[in-house]
Amino acid sequence: MRIREIAMAAVASAVIAHAALPPRQAQGAEAPNSCISCHEDATRMAELGYPHFAVTRAEVKKESGMPASCSECHLGDPAKAGKEEAHRGMGRLLLSKKNGLTAGPVERKLPLEIGGAPVSRLKYFAEKDGKKVADQSVSAILYQDRRRDTLSQDFAMMERTCGACHAREFAEFTRSTMARNAKQSSYRSWTDRERGPHNCGVWSDGNYDKIAANSALPFSPEVNALNQRQCNSCHVGCLDCHYDPQAKDPADPAKGMHTFNRTPRPESCYGGGRGSLCHAGPEDRRRGAGYFGGSYSHPEGMEPDAHAARRVGCLDCHASSRDDKGLGHAMVRRQATCGKCHAATVESHARSRHKMLSCEACHIQQVAGYQATFWGPGKLGGTETPFFKYKDYYGVMAEPVLIRDQGGRWIPVKPYPMAVLNQKQGIDLAPGLHWRWPKGLPDLGRTDDAWGYVGLFDGLPENNRALLWIQMDKMSHKYGKSRSCASCHELPDGEQRQTVSWEFSDVGALPFDGSHTVIAGRNGLLIRGMRAKGPIEASEGQALSSLAPWFYLKDSWGIPGDFSIPPLRDLKGYGAALGDLNKARKAGLLHR
Repeated sequence: MRIREIAMAAVASAVIAHAALPPRQAQGAEAPNSCISCHEDATRMAELGYPHFAVTRAEVKKESGMPASCSECHLGDPAKAGKEEAHRGMGRLLLSKKNGLTAGPVERKLPLEIGGAPVSRLKYFAEKDGKKVADQSVSAILYQDRRRDTLSQDFAMMERTCGACHAREFAEFTRSTMARNAKQSSYRSWTDRERGPHNCGVWSDGNYDKIAANSALPFSPEVNALNQRQCNSCHVGCLDCHYDPQAKDPADPAKGMHTFNRTPRPESCYGGGRGSLCHAGPEDRRRGAGYFGGSYSHPEGMEPDAHAARRVGCLDCHASSRDDKGLGHAMVRRQATCGKCHAATVESHARSRHKMLSCEACHIQQVAGYQATFWGPGKLGGTETPFFKYKDYYGVMAEPVLIRDQGGRWIPVKPYPMAVLNQKQGIDLAPGLHWRWPKGLPDLGRTDDAWGYVGLFDGLPENNRALLWIQMDKMSHKYGKSRSCASCHELPDGEQRQTVSWEFSDVGALPFDGSHTVIAGRNGLLIRGMRAKGPIEASEGQALSSLAPWFYLKDSWGIPGDFSIPPLRDLKGYGAALGDLNKARKAGLLHR
């Protein structure tokens, strides 16, 4: 069943699911409740070996801010006294395993620990030989509103728990872009001419026949499902946004393992401390112009967005149902408006010489994250797949490349080489620049991401017929001081040139360093001179072409078009203002 069908079926079954919930107790004497009799008895929980599961109703209410009973959130049967009977059907914390990428509950003998780097502040430990050890078999921590088989949203669980009290919000959520995985599920195959191939790969669910038909290597439905589970681990349920477990703080009774936020914290958008999940992946790893920087960034330690440093939250810039009730729960406008806080600056910019540049075209620098990505044969979840993502080519591009968007405005992008191997056919498109989404879509449905189709290439000793493209996501975060005038205008003929050094640290080979140069000019957008600084030592049985097809294809990545910066019309004014922003502002070259 498709994700959208699952969501709609969940809404249609609201009455049935709601009726299955344990009823709230009428006023008067309370019925026996094993949740309370066990978990409020700290001595008994310690004797049973689970002191970390001792909690009182009063604590939960203060932390969550909600009056719901244990069983209304966790299910189970509080009328039963036995451990197995009382916990049957209960929602639990799930652990996604590296082997097979399947999820299931575990008997947590040790508490979930909270602390350390923000990106991985939630840590699961197990016991081995009587000692506390990090469980290396776990790939991700997931909450109870995920399906154990697909790792995607469990709409039935959401409806029976959160949706039982928040029916309107749940119904609106099922129609939202996030719940429907609307963007990701649009990448139906590697050769889809409408959306093109994407760095995240393809949406395997429902598209197996298309993907398998064009693969020169065996691609079974089971492996297809495995690839899909990898995608699903990033897609959200209610708890991913609103549940925010914290270390207990005697000075703040709202902090604890049952802490919830009515308005999601920005950190929730970045995985909530469970790793590089949700927007941490596409922003800090893929685009490389992430909001938080620091431990979230790749390489680590990049500067945060200027707004993050001032504690401006995601929903302060991106409109949601908090500001516009017509949007519906969990709908967030992708495009933010600088004029909300910087009205005078935006007005001044509209009168300046650079009015056709987006704000971020000047104010984003030091773009990190992926500098190359290749989909080739490898092992995913312990199983051979023709589509393993070799992504850890991490480096920093000093300034993004500027291109004109569909409306003629200049926007910043990070062009980098990509390929998927062993394809039988290319795409029925002319090589060149293409846009993921048409410009006529509203803000809720459009992105300004581009990609450059290169073509289908031979020349590899194995994994031949590689479909090549240039990924060009728009940079939208990591605002800071503006780039220099010379960074755009110093090269002749309006050429843009960025040399990027990177380190490969993925599976398949020992780490190695390398570099390439991105050239954007009148003769096209080209990626040239991709090379390693020394020999590459691939792992035993690993084909070099799987992780580094550029080693054989050399300077194949390039697309036609004019990507040059327009020539300066006022050389005298430019010379006078060069290096002096105040003079440039007075001359009307820049906003005031």
